Amino acid sequence: MNSARRRVPLSLPARKAQQTLQGFICEHLKVIERAQSDGVPYESLVEAVHAAGFTKGTVRSLRVAVHEARKRALECTHVRTTQTPASVSTQPAKPVQQSSQSPPRDDRAAISRRLRELARPPRSGEPDPLD
Repeated sequence: MNSARRRVPLSLPARKAQQTLQGFICEHLKVIERAQSDGVPYESLVEAVHAAGFTKGTVRSLRVAVHEARKRALECTHVRTTQTPASVSTQPAKPVQQSSQSPPRDDRAAISRRLRELARPPRSGEPDPLD
């Protein structure tokens, strides 16, 4: 059965000039994942990558590139799903009021300072802020 799986022909588009293996895998991730779901082993994928123009592809480098491409694709879909599309309002615009909240940059700086205070060990005679 394993020899039958190896005979599955897989063709990938040719490598673009100066394209890295990681970039190539990211670009053709759906094709590679479809081939894997059909049972094509990594050895056959490496042969297809070699035929596409990459001479130094190994099973390990291909697995790492696929893993990184999946991780990157997952991060991109997470960002896309958390962004909400801008809605069009039919109400007249209201004047903008100044809020009493500090800008986000100041909040981040204050949080950062507090985390640094909590992360350092207490000085002698100083109460532990975590107690």
